[in-house]
Amino acid sequence: MIFTKLIKISIPMLSTSSFLKTFVLLSILLGSAKNSYAQIDQVDDELPAKKNSFKITPQAFIVSTFMLSYERYIASGISLQLTGGLMSAQKNGDESFYNPSTGNNVNYPDKDKASGGMVEGMMKYYFLKGRSHMSGLYAGPYTRYSKNNFSLNTTTYNPNTNNTEPSKVDYTIETLEGGAVFGYQVVISNAFVMDMFVGGGIKTSNSTKPLTYTEDNTFWILESQDYNGVVPKAGFRLGFVF
Repeated sequence: MIFTKLIKISIPMLSTSSFLKTFVLLSILLGSAKNSYAQIDQVDDELPAKKNSFKITPQAFIVSTFMLSYERYIASGISLQLTGGLMSAQKNGDESFYNPSTGNNVNYPDKDKASGGMVEGMMKYYFLKGRSHMSGLYAGPYTRYSKNNFSLNTTTYNPNTNNTEPSKVDYTIETLEGGAVFGYQVVISNAFVMDMFVGGGIKTSNSTKPLTYTEDNTFWILESQDYNGVVPKAGFRLGFVF
C-alpha cells in the first residue's frame, strides 16, 4: 500500500523532473545559439576597416567617356572623392558636297572627331552612416572642369565659285561647374560598392567655335554642353573597396 502510494507520487515527480530537464536543456541550447550568433555578428561588425574605393560611371559611356573615381576616407563621416574622365569619339562624315569639276556629289573623306577630358573633386559628408566607413546617406559639394576638342567636317559657301565647298572646323569647349548632390552609397560584403546620386549645379562655358559654324547632329550631345546656366547631375557608380 505504501509502495503503491510512492509509485503514484514518484511518477508525477518523474514526469515533472523530465519536463524540467528538457526545459533547462532547451534553454541552454537557445542561450548558446544566441551567444554564438551575437559573437558572429560582433565579428562581422569588426571587419577590417577599408578606407579606399575605385568606381566607374557606366552612364558616361553614352557620351563616349570613361570615368574613374577614387574615394578616400578622411575622418568619421567624411571622405574625399576625385574623378577623372577621358572622352574619345569619331564618326564618318554623312554629308556630301557637289564637285563642279566632275558634276557629282562627293562624300567627306575625313572622319568627324571629338576628344577631351574632365576632372572633378567632391567632399562627401555621410550624415546617416552605414556599417562601413564609406556607406550610408551623404551630401557632397563638388566642382568640375572639362575641356573637349572638336574637329568636324562641314561646308562653306564660296562666292567666287558660287558653290558650296567642303571645309573643316576645329574648336574647343571649356566648362567650369559647381554644385552639390545627395546620394546613397552601399558597401556589399565588405568588397563591392554602389553609389547612387542626384543633384545639380551652375555651369559656365567658353567656346572657340566660329560664328559661321552651325551645329549638326554628329556630336550633338557633346556640343550641347556649350551653355551657361543650371545643369542637372544624376547617376550611379559601381566599384570595389580596399
